[in-house]
Amino acid sequence: MEFKVQSIDLKDLDETKGIVKAYANVYNFKDSDGDVSAYGSFDKTVNENFKRIRVLKDHNPTMMIGVPLAIDTKDSYGLLTTSQFNLNKSLGKDMFTDVKLMHENNLNAELSIGYKVISRDQKNKSIINEYKLMEYSFLSSWAANELATV
Repeated sequence: MEFKVQSIDLKDLDETKGIVKAYANVYNFKDSDGDVSAYGSFDKTVNENFKRIRVLKDHNPTMMIGVPLAIDTKDSYGLLTTSQFNLNKSLGKDMFTDVKLMHENNLNAELSIGYKVISRDQKNKSIINEYKLMEYSFLSSWAANELATV
């Protein structure tokens, strides 16, 4: 599994329910790995694999902080996720509190995706046409893509 670190713009935050709506990936932007996510590159994986996609902290499979409520692959900007943090668990509550604090102070909290590349464009190998998305993570540290901020 590979990891693609991005910072993303927070779209919405519901403090009482622990819900964050944010972009986990941005389309048509060359990231620091030299990759470009094509529009539609997450369609198949989200349609076929949604129930297996996890929300983690720092890509650590033992640190689940919440669940994906919805993943919108049709948004023109990027992969729009709606996540509910587990506020009954200290790990989920702590990460939600950190994201909220950073947002309130106009700082960037950042996300990253864990994935496998299924196919690339034959003419331009930097373009990823299809991913297998396994998870997306809220990060304690910095991301590689300045467009992906919370």
